[in-house]
Amino acid sequence: MMSNRWKIVCLLVFLLAPWLLSPLSAVSQPLSQAGCSGNVLVNPGFEEGFSDRGAGEVSVANGWFPWYQDGPGQNEGFYRRPEYKPEEAARHGTRRIHSGNWAQKFFSTYATHNAGILQQVKLPAGSKLTLSAWVQAWSSQDPNPDTVVEPGNYRVYIGIDPYGGTDWSSPNVVWSPASLEYNTWLHLEVKATAQAGTITVFLRGQPEFRDQFNDSYWDDICLTAVRPATATPKATNTPKDSPTPTLSPTATVTPTPVESPTPTATPTPLPGSLCVTSFEDTNGNGRRDEGEPLVAGTTISFSDSALLELERYTTDGLSEPYCLGNLTEGTYYLKRHNPPGYLSTVPDDWAAAVVPGGRTMVELGARFIPTPTATSTARPTLTPTATPTPPPLLQGAGRSLYQISGILLAAIAVSLPFGVRYLRKRL
Repeated sequence: MMSNRWKIVCLLVFLLAPWLLSPLSAVSQPLSQAGCSGNVLVNPGFEEGFSDRGAGEVSVANGWFPWYQDGPGQNEGFYRRPEYKPEEAARHGTRRIHSGNWAQKFFSTYATHNAGILQQVKLPAGSKLTLSAWVQAWSSQDPNPDTVVEPGNYRVYIGIDPYGGTDWSSPNVVWSPASLEYNTWLHLEVKATAQAGTITVFLRGQPEFRDQFNDSYWDDICLTAVRPATATPKATNTPKDSPTPTLSPTATVTPTPVESPTPTATPTPLPGSLCVTSFEDTNGNGRRDEGEPLVAGTTISFSDSALLELERYTTDGLSEPYCLGNLTEGTYYLKRHNPPGYLSTVPDDWAAAVVPGGRTMVELGARFIPTPTATSTARPTLTPTATPTPPPLLQGAGRSLYQISGILLAAIAVSLPFGVRYLRKRL
């Protein structure tokens, strides 16, 4: 009897082993970017690399642009620029990564910030927008990441500027409600309607108190757009034939064959185009103003929705805008590389929507930053000091002998009378 029970137990363990031994993470695996159908953002999951933006402590995901509130109270530790760093699974584990191998982190130490990253996207006005993001915040006075000690009220938001501005404080920005939780993944969402041909998405973190650790981690950002329907022309009413008068029964009329209606051809969607201009943004405001010239030597890569490169173009500074035509409706991506000496005033990576028969224009501004030339410091001219020429050796010796001889003569003159008198007495 006992042996039969052991056989049953062993059989159950064998059947349930795959479920008992499988890691819990496989059950709770977070939804990846594959769950965001129609995402129009560039590098939404931060898996396509990071780059430094003017300083080593500002490393931001490609396709995104850092923003932050600059003061007041910086000397006291308020509203400082945070540090931006990639969160890498291979180095830090997956605790702060929602899916994939990378997340975007920004943080302050013993300071507060109101900051984040943004991205601009070209979309038709009237598009219905839905932005969502996963974020995890940690605010504590204790270095143990498992604890939250005296948190600094770290609030997180996401927002959309339907007019395409880059000022976080603009009243045009539609913000999600603030969320305030720690060491857990929060899903934020906000909706808006595009009012211009460019829209901007914002990710934002804002701690209230100057904790030792004020960190936030962002991943799997999703922006979907329902574009406005293209107006279809209504069919005109076909006039009906007037009734034919009935003939007298004396004559039989052979009915006239009725022509079959000609089938209406289905209109072929017109192709769209994506046009780009590289200009010198002399005032640095991100818009092309009157008198700002084109820039030659800018390399621009055009890619389709699958990020497959369609064409690479280098501007000549004369014939732009350059347009890539015969494009079907959809989302396309641009990536810009500046010529030497130029610094971008707008993001280098863009997502742009192309509509049938439409022309989408992207203007890429950059400022020329001249390379400082080393100025040689003039050395002071030394005024030569006259060195006294020593008297010749013979001349000095002769002068000494002359002086000595004078002394001897004087001595002889004085002693000569005494000598004569002395000799007379002896004689």
